Amino acid sequence: MKRILLLCLLVSFVISCYCESASVDSSRFIQVDGTMFRTPDGRPWIGRGVAFGNSVWNNPSEATSFKHHRMEDYGRVKAMGFNSVRFYINYALFESDSRPGQYREQGFSWLDQNIAAARDQGVGLILNMHYPQGGFQSNGAGDALWNSKKNQDRLVALWKEIAKRYRGEPVIIGYGLVNEPVPVHGIEEWEALAQRLITAIREVDAHHIIFVERAIWLKSGSSNEISSRLFFPKGLSDPSRQLALEFHFYEPMGFTHQNTSWTGWKGLYASYPDEGRIEVEDAQWAGFASASQALPAGNTSWRELGGIPVTCDNPSYLVAYPTVQTQGLGAKGRVWIEELRVEASSDGGVTWSQLGLIDGSSLSGCDFWSSDGSGSLSLTHGKGKNDKTITVSGTGGDANITFRGIPILCDKNQTYRLTGRLSGESVSKTAMVRFRLDFYSGKSLTAWNKRYLESRLASYITYARQQGVPLYLGEFGLASDAFREQRGGLNWVEDMLDILVSNNMSYNYHTWKESAFGIYQNDSDYADPSQVNSPLEQAFIRMQSPERGSASLFSAP
Repeated sequence: MKRILLLCLLVSFVISCYCESASVDSSRFIQVDGTMFRTPDGRPWIGRGVAFGNSVWNNPSEATSFKHHRMEDYGRVKAMGFNSVRFYINYALFESDSRPGQYREQGFSWLDQNIAAARDQGVGLILNMHYPQGGFQSNGAGDALWNSKKNQDRLVALWKEIAKRYRGEPVIIGYGLVNEPVPVHGIEEWEALAQRLITAIREVDAHHIIFVERAIWLKSGSSNEISSRLFFPKGLSDPSRQLALEFHFYEPMGFTHQNTSWTGWKGLYASYPDEGRIEVEDAQWAGFASASQALPAGNTSWRELGGIPVTCDNPSYLVAYPTVQTQGLGAKGRVWIEELRVEASSDGGVTWSQLGLIDGSSLSGCDFWSSDGSGSLSLTHGKGKNDKTITVSGTGGDANITFRGIPILCDKNQTYRLTGRLSGESVSKTAMVRFRLDFYSGKSLTAWNKRYLESRLASYITYARQQGVPLYLGEFGLASDAFREQRGGLNWVEDMLDILVSNNMSYNYHTWKESAFGIYQNDSDYADPSQVNSPLEQAFIRMQSPERGSASLFSAP
């Protein structure tokens, strides 16, 4: 009798779960239709969003521990012409490392408040896992997500819990699985994790859109992956077909990230448009020239290397990038890079001018390539003048770090040199560690102008159309200094919006509030109207007006 009773209870539970899932009305949601998004009433929908950062980088464990936005800010969002918010999440708001799987109701209660406020203004939310278990990905310090199955299991379980709770909530447009993933051993790692996340979400939620983002770079990968620089997971299966591809765009980095403290552009400024600043289209590696002697084998204290003059004497060379070769370090070998200076001379080396400075405390703009997939690139503690230092370890075959943030226009009348500081530990006797200039050829040189932006966006647009899915620009934006001293920040924003609208592309501006990239430029306290970037605010109001096609806003049910 007890067995029959237990069986009846189990069947009843299964039926109730099925009925609850089946009762969700998909016609209330923004949905994917081929390469487009559509509103619940069938109109084409173009997402025009702004990011709520929610202090995710500070590892908040409670929503009361930080001040980012008030609920009335959703009214300001709507007034600027935005129809959506990319809502950043740190897993710690919902789950502690000491009690994994025991979810914090206060985190969900705070999310509920935001959903209600967004609904009141007719604004949609895209929930983005900006800081997953295992660490923030963008700076390459989140290896624990990829090296720990427990962290991946926790992320899968948390997304399933979120999807289960909000499967019937149409104010939520969709779920962004992981922000700017940086897999350790190739794109296959991201493909496998993304598929696990999709499968888990679809077990409880068949209706919300899932945004699958490209990896922003690979710590190791094939030459084809490196040259294509698309890094989108392939072969993902979703029976509901509610998938969208996401990418971020901050080009040219020397303009968008000027004078930012965590990049190689600290102290460097630029303007847009600038017909004198050139980038190469469809760049292909074409050769290299040594720019230093090799670092000795074994253990080496900090050593200044470089200073060997290099010229671009091949007419096929269009651009060069500073590179550190870290070939064959060995299983225990490790190299630290504290600083790399890029200089040019037009008088045969009598005088030198600095073109750029690579600060070894940041991985921004770095590409790591390994011919056999061995080795890793990371930031580690305890070496040099910085709290963290760029570190390469464990390479077997050929391996390079290319710093694409400082492109050098090849000029046969110029001489270039690299100088910097390296340190080594247990470096193999057969290793080759040195500075190089790596040369690239390509189709053409493009100045910093609207045509350049169009050409750089074209590969993403083409790829998404080939895949038959919508494309979402999850982040684009400018450092605050781009708007100062007539450097042309508004020119860049207006060119970007023109291109995005003409291509019917959904987008999200980064970010609502912070001193570095914010529309509101205060770090402490809530978004302060006295600290608003007024010209940028007015540009959004003007460019996102109904007359420019912004009438199809998300409609609250």
